[in-house]
Amino acid sequence: MVRLLLTSAVTNLSGADLAAITDRTGVPIAPAVFVDDESVPAELDEIEIAYASPDLFTEIDAAWRFFDLLDALPNLGWAHLGFAGIDHPRFGAMLDRGVRLSNSPGAAAEPIAHTAMAGLLSLARRLPFYAQRQHEHVWQRLPTEAIAPDLSRQTLVIYGLGTIGSELARLARAFGLHVIGVRRSPPRPEDTADEIVHPDQFDEVLRRADWLAVTANLTTETRGAINAQRLALLPPGAHVINVARGPIIEQAALIERLQSGAIAGAYLDVVEVEPLSADSPLWDLPNVILTPHASWAARGNADRARAIFLSNLESWLTDETLSTEVRER
Repeated sequence: MVRLLLTSAVTNLSGADLAAITDRTGVPIAPAVFVDDESVPAELDEIEIAYASPDLFTEIDAAWRFFDLLDALPNLGWAHLGFAGIDHPRFGAMLDRGVRLSNSPGAAAEPIAHTAMAGLLSLARRLPFYAQRQHEHVWQRLPTEAIAPDLSRQTLVIYGLGTIGSELARLARAFGLHVIGVRRSPPRPEDTADEIVHPDQFDEVLRRADWLAVTANLTTETRGAINAQRLALLPPGAHVINVARGPIIEQAALIERLQSGAIAGAYLDVVEVEPLSADSPLWDLPNVILTPHASWAARGNADRARAIFLSNLESWLTDETLSTEVRER
């Protein structure tokens, strides 16, 4: 028998799925239920598997209590994350103690790409200007010189062409944008971007970017990669979108260029330190759209993440490769 730690929500949804996996593998599965309070399951020594599901993050304190509990499980062998991001130091600590780790890349890729595209379209069609006029009860059109150019004449550079970036590329091309993806791996037949370039060519393509979208993972290589020097390479009037991680962009340099108008606008779902401080200039810049690290929010995420977990669970029980195993943070 294998005992796994699940939230009550996942336990209630997964009874038939777990029974089917037991039938196929011959391994009985016994959930230990994590309740969203201070209580602790009694079977700590027996728990070998844990699933950190998206429902934990409806209340962030519950999520951290769950991860604190994982640190107390002496026989934990594998933890699955119902999300893609693995940059938090505690995930590295789990790997260091010998716990295998897998995640759910792609579970939220579609809604994140949709949100990024919504930000792009809002800025492209100058909706922040009209939202402010609405707030002021002023019926006013943009001056002629401020009317947006056609998207079909513009170029989008996507830094980090993974599942999110690829979906954003697909959507952007449908609106006529020319899309350049930046990633280490070479072009593949299924790529959705018009061009694929290596990060060594990043500076070169920035000079062509009307739009820069950041969808990369946060790593030692990407941290601070969009610095003041690279922001200065963007053509006048370019826009920036970040739905990845705040520390990838040098925030002070971005604010300076937004204030000066060198960068025409930005949609930021993430910032350097979250939550954003109340005195940050980003709150009040008229050319900035902010959301509180919520671009992923969609009701279908939990089902997609749970499907990835269940597939990996069956692989774990049959000693097969975990499809989304994380080898290093």
